Amino acid sequence: MLGVGLAAVALGACGGGDDEESDDTTPDTTISLATTTTEAASATTTTTPTSTAAVPDEPEYVTEGAIVIVANSSNVDGGAGRMSDRLAAVGFEMGTATNGTEGQLEVTKIYYDPANENALPVAESLREALGGGDIQVFEVGVPAPVDGGETGDATVIVSMGNDTADETLESLQGRAPATDDTTADTTDDTGDGEDDSTDTTEATDESTDTTEADS
Repeated sequence: MLGVGLAAVALGACGGGDDEESDDTTPDTTISLATTTTEAASATTTTTPTSTAAVPDEPEYVTEGAIVIVANSSNVDGGAGRMSDRLAAVGFEMGTATNGTEGQLEVTKIYYDPANENALPVAESLREALGGGDIQVFEVGVPAPVDGGETGDATVIVSMGNDTADETLESLQGRAPATDDTTADTTDDTGDGEDDSTDTTEATDESTDTTEADS
């Protein structure tokens, strides 16, 4: 009888040891699962910053002391009048727009009267306003390259070609705003990020359910 009692006590002690080991294991497994889910959520919601290209500042123009006329030498009807309005808006003194006599030009030309000391600085500012590039500045000849050959009080002529016709000064200078395509791409990227975040939230909910069941 004494031997049977000792055996029963030994079996009871072994059984108690198994229960304690099981209790220690369950919380460790739950914490590991929750930690892994949190790390996944952090990785999913990380966003990559986008860079914005620098936009050039508007140039400072020399606009006083010379009257400017725009002569249409492009294939755009009415373009000389619209360009006159754009140049007037940034401070140039404009005469009445007219037509050119050089035929259709692919590249704009600018002419100035050397008898007016202010004409060349104004002509050079016009070149900058129109984006520079291949545009060149010349002394005006006789007759002037406009209808009738006379410019009246104007001492600077913009022979507007196809390269500047109906273009804004901002676009010619590279200062135009961002296009719609850039906005569309940004929206799509944002949408993908939101879907990934939703999936992570669901995974987190499952982790919470598992923890409650174990406890």
